[in-house]
Amino acid sequence: MKRYGLWLLSAGLILSACSNDKEKTAADSPVKEEQKKEEKQVSILAESKNINLEVSEETLLNLPPGTLMDNLTYEKDIEAIEVIPETDPELLRKMTPKLEELTKEAKDTDSIKKGLVSLLASPHYKDIIEKSNAYKPDFEEPYLPDPTKSEPGEEEKKAAEQAIILLDASSSMLLQADGKVKMDIAKSAVKSFAQTIGQSSDVSLVVYGHKGSEADADKEISCSGVEEVYPMSKYSKKEFHEAVDSFESKGWTPLAGAIQKAAEMSSGYDGSTTIYIVSDGAETCDGDPVKASENLVNNNSSNTVNIIGFDVDGKAEDQLKAVAEAGNGEYFKADSPDDLKDTIQYEWLPSAGDLAWAFTMAPSPWEMMDEYKIGEVYPRQLFTVGRREAHRILDAVTIMGDKGWITDEQRSELREWGYERSGQMKDLYMKLHEKNRNTAETESDEIRQRVDEWVEKMKTLKKERGDIW
Repeated sequence: MKRYGLWLLSAGLILSACSNDKEKTAADSPVKEEQKKEEKQVSILAESKNINLEVSEETLLNLPPGTLMDNLTYEKDIEAIEVIPETDPELLRKMTPKLEELTKEAKDTDSIKKGLVSLLASPHYKDIIEKSNAYKPDFEEPYLPDPTKSEPGEEEKKAAEQAIILLDASSSMLLQADGKVKMDIAKSAVKSFAQTIGQSSDVSLVVYGHKGSEADADKEISCSGVEEVYPMSKYSKKEFHEAVDSFESKGWTPLAGAIQKAAEMSSGYDGSTTIYIVSDGAETCDGDPVKASENLVNNNSSNTVNIIGFDVDGKAEDQLKAVAEAGNGEYFKADSPDDLKDTIQYEWLPSAGDLAWAFTMAPSPWEMMDEYKIGEVYPRQLFTVGRREAHRILDAVTIMGDKGWITDEQRSELREWGYERSGQMKDLYMKLHEKNRNTAETESDEIRQRVDEWVEKMKTLKKERGDIW
């Protein structure tokens, strides 16, 4: 009986202790919850403390992204707004308790404004502004050949009635010269070359070596892959550039096949045809490019085959020289990107050209319109992002007002500020766009001035030589 009593006493003590623990836990729970709540409230104000409400390049570059905007992608943020931006319902759900915390903690309307920006600011301002400020016009650099480079007494070279450019796109053009891929260098040089000869000749671009691969299994398809990617016609910058950019270096080198293709093409033309070949290697498809060059000239004695050997070895250079000699043309050596540019600029280009068309080497009104549009892309994105942000803020103000967390006077002031912020974003968009327009116009004017100065120099030199102008 005594043992039973002791057991009851022990059990009672244990139950009493458990009861006290529960009561203590229950008593502590509201305190801990309140502490957590205060920590959350303090975090909103702490993050908004250093927010600058001014809308400028500097403030937006330094503006931290809204703490609720982690899931807003760049693509979604810049998406065109049809009528009025719609705030994501999930974001509305997430922001509501945060807004209640903010209004309880904030002491004045300015604190609410900063808190709203801290919660809802776009995370993409810095990226957009930096991209806008990095804008540079993509005008084609005019090549203005200087006839004073010619030897005294040398007659001016006249452009052919038709010009066929043969561009080597074999796998060896994937190698680098001075840290740049040779194919990229050659493409850039050919684009500029075509613009100049296109002032007085119809132009065609034939590419070879761009089919298949350098593997033995692909030799047949690669060696038969000679293609005219820009049909013989008047030069058009847009279409010619698209043609140059339509292929990549891949396979073998059917040089003879490319010359044969040019011979077939030229047989249907009236007048003379000049072939311009840019290559970095010799024939690898078992053809005879020297014989092909001879046949092209035999078909029309006024035809010529000129070659630039770009970064070639001795054996390849011997073959390319022989091809040029057989085609009554010239061989030029280019060991570097600068050599290639200078060779094309000074050796193959007409020394004067038709100066009446020189103005076309400066940016046209259509090119300027294109550049204006390009320069507007990121400033307009800024306006779109800012407008979307402003409507998030307005939705937040509506929630706070409908819940009674702010006064009617605060609601009115905050809504007016939201619309004002959207308008300031538009002003900044216009400022950035205008800056990019001025950049494009300044570069265009500089190019036009250089072209005009070149034309005047050419006229003076021709008069000094006694040419009839």
